[in-house]
Amino acid sequence: MTAMPGRLPVNQRGWAWELKQPGSRTLAVIDGDAVDLLGPEGEPVTGAYPALARLARDLGGRRMVLDGVLADGCRQVCRNGPCYRVFDLLSVDGQDLVAEPYLVRRRLLASLALTRSAIVEVPPHHQELTPAQLAQLAREHDAPGIIGKHLTSPYQPGHASPDWVELDLLRGCEAVIGGWQPDPADTERLESVLLGVYDEAQRLVHIGRVGKGFTDASRRALGSILNELSTDTCPFARRPPASNRNRPRWVTPTLVADIDYRAIDHNGQLRRASWRGLRTDIDPHDPIWSGSLRLQLLRPG
Repeated sequence: MTAMPGRLPVNQRGWAWELKQPGSRTLAVIDGDAVDLLGPEGEPVTGAYPALARLARDLGGRRMVLDGVLADGCRQVCRNGPCYRVFDLLSVDGQDLVAEPYLVRRRLLASLALTRSAIVEVPPHHQELTPAQLAQLAREHDAPGIIGKHLTSPYQPGHASPDWVELDLLRGCEAVIGGWQPDPADTERLESVLLGVYDEAQRLVHIGRVGKGFTDASRRALGSILNELSTDTCPFARRPPASNRNRPRWVTPTLVADIDYRAIDHNGQLRRASWRGLRTDIDPHDPIWSGSLRLQLLRPG
């Protein structure tokens, strides 16, 4: 069962909210001493995750089908705590639970004490939090979004249902412009802007690029401004990774961009960044300015 892109319901009573877990969606079919893992399309992935073979032993040989997410990087061993984050229970000891309401399945899941296995986590669900509290909770746990589930919803295998709604998190920040990437078809047209932030040593650290969110007019206007700031010297402490496109054009880092983004990857790069505009009220070298972060719930798009 998968969630549909949605919005916060006007009346949130009757809904529970879970933090969206990064990783690979996986069903675990545990039958005595055997564990079979199935990927998002029902494909077998057991051999790719030998660390999960211990689940059957850890859970005392019981029979159950669990729905959850396998954390990134746990293919061989679980080095950093739980590998498998379980959020639903489809059957236990031969009892089919897919027709049971979500809240019943969650209560049964909690009663199984799955966390006696060191590689299992059962993330909590929340029923009384406001949208602002949900956004703050997701921010604190670095979650990419939240999933809303109606308390009465059955589990519908293989279906996307409006009983489950998915909301991404849209974050915002200010970043310094250090260069721009020309359009491959027109080397004088701006395709994307190269972004950075200053570290404690006042070195400009590259954090990614933004090429979405521009109008044609804003793209032309910004390109004209950046041409006036052109320099032959790369302002970044470490040159951004090369691409197969035209060589980047460097600029004197005096402008601050207002950016939305969905996440920051393990290399410190913005993911799915979108342009909002220039912050003409900020001097990037002002020691008083320390940047800011905005966070709101957004329907995935």
